[in-house]
Amino acid sequence: MGAARSFRWIVSQEGSRESYAVPLAFHRLNMLRLFYADIWCRHGRGILGRGPGGARALATRFHAGIPSDRVVSFSLAGIFSRAALHFQRPHACPAALANEYCRFGRWFALRVRQHLKNLEVEPERDLFFGFNTNCLETLELLKDRRVFTVVDQVDPARLHDEAVRAEGELWPGWAQAPGGKPESYWERLKAEWAAADLVLVNSEWSGTALLKQGVLREKIIIVPLAIDLGAHVASEPVKPGKTLKVLWLGSVILSKGIQYLAEAARLLKGQDIEFLVAGPVGISDRAVQTFPPNMKVLGRVTRDKLGEVYRQAHVFVLPTISDGFAVTQLEAMARGLPVVTTPNCGRVVADGVDGFIVPARDGKALADALARLNNDRALLREMSRNALTTVRKYDLPSNAILINEQVAKHHPHWPSEATNENHHLGHQLLP
Repeated sequence: MGAARSFRWIVSQEGSRESYAVPLAFHRLNMLRLFYADIWCRHGRGILGRGPGGARALATRFHAGIPSDRVVSFSLAGIFSRAALHFQRPHACPAALANEYCRFGRWFALRVRQHLKNLEVEPERDLFFGFNTNCLETLELLKDRRVFTVVDQVDPARLHDEAVRAEGELWPGWAQAPGGKPESYWERLKAEWAAADLVLVNSEWSGTALLKQGVLREKIIIVPLAIDLGAHVASEPVKPGKTLKVLWLGSVILSKGIQYLAEAARLLKGQDIEFLVAGPVGISDRAVQTFPPNMKVLGRVTRDKLGEVYRQAHVFVLPTISDGFAVTQLEAMARGLPVVTTPNCGRVVADGVDGFIVPARDGKALADALARLNNDRALLREMSRNALTTVRKYDLPSNAILINEQVAKHHPHWPSEATNENHHLGHQLLP
């Protein structure tokens, strides 16, 4: 990376997205100057971890790998400010949720901005990394101070919303709260894209979507997500018993393709396959009642319980309609689970090698792929071994290294000869 090693990153993030992968990765490169968090549970995690789901979730708002003296948080105010969204989420329509995201994002960005006003920055070295909807006001300040900025657009934005609404029309009565986001939400995203020096996405799927929404090709960089493998990689391939356990882990919503998993499960009722559906349910009760008996709904799983859920499974399924990346692919592979997914997310799976890529919106193709793994356990074991190999390419801090390489080529104070084996993927989106 050459000169890029002198970069110092200021990261701003609400929530615990990807278990704080971005600030953690920069810290491991000794490049994290400050991390702004809405909530940082510095004390009492042991007690909270023994409490109900909400308390356990609060206890996970911390990472021992990030020194607390690098963290600026607004914990008490953040908890009160997030409470409205927490209680509103299960019943609110998309427009109301989007307004709440923007309200909280503005609150958080203004808190970060106020703190940064009193921080001395060096435009030649300091860089800022923020996430969509919660950094606009911060970006505007740093633009005036000539600090290079990156905004992470975590999903395909408006095109994602359009895909979700189309699914709602195809599956009437399934959406828990039909509708779309208001124009004010999209205007906030556009303002962030305009204010930032670079817009980072995690997949070609998202990058192509942003090109269609007017973001300049030269402003887009693609950096896959990564996870902290540590000691979490399985030591051997999965060993399925008589019943093949297929795991869904994530929000149970139309955009993730739950409706097509239900179709596949119905087609496979005659086979010894059980479907475990873990995650907060975001579809109607009426839709859940149509699930076939081989689907078992586990409900929301807090992060401290994820390992137990993964250990129950032999195959991971992600029939997504639209995803910015879907880091669960990596988490599943780290446990040795082959992944059956669609092209509409981050490209991790090599079709036929460590899983299968099936067309989106195709329950029959999904069922066929799962039946093949059920009927050919040797193939399943081979794919499991390959998954364990594949995931090692996505260990932290690989994404931070790629971010630095991309930024070094765009930063006005650094020459473009920084090491770059992975060319600027934004230029590979379209011919």
